[in-house]
Amino acid sequence: MLFRSAVIALLVIGNAVPAAAQPARRAPSTSATPAPDDRARQWLVLVDDKNFPQSWKDAGKAFQNRQNADAWANDANIKRVPLGAVASRDLKSIDLSRNNVAVIRYDTSFARKTGAVETVTLSFENNGWAVTNYSVE
Repeated sequence: MLFRSAVIALLVIGNAVPAAAQPARRAPSTSATPAPDDRARQWLVLVDDKNFPQSWKDAGKAFQNRQNADAWANDANIKRVPLGAVASRDLKSIDLSRNNVAVIRYDTSFARKTGAVETVTLSFENNGWAVTNYSVE
């Protein structure tokens, strides 16, 4: 966990722009507020376990407003379940260039598809990171 936080901090520093060009404050990451990558991984575990109702409940308002829980479960069953179990998931990139938005990409190997890329978009809302979009290619 500490290593991941250090990596995220380095990515943020490496992507820093001059103070005059920086947008408003970034959302904080504390022990009570997991870093975006940690939150994305927590949410992905629910999807990995086919706990689609809970993953919908834990998602952000934009995700929930886009589709109801039944539609999400149906979509996930069609797109995700056929890929099989996760064999490996490695962090590919973290994009924090937009204020209070994190786009996390993972190189993921599934039982029936290797070389997939999962993208989890999160927004900082209600004092925490919440998933607002998910895709797997």
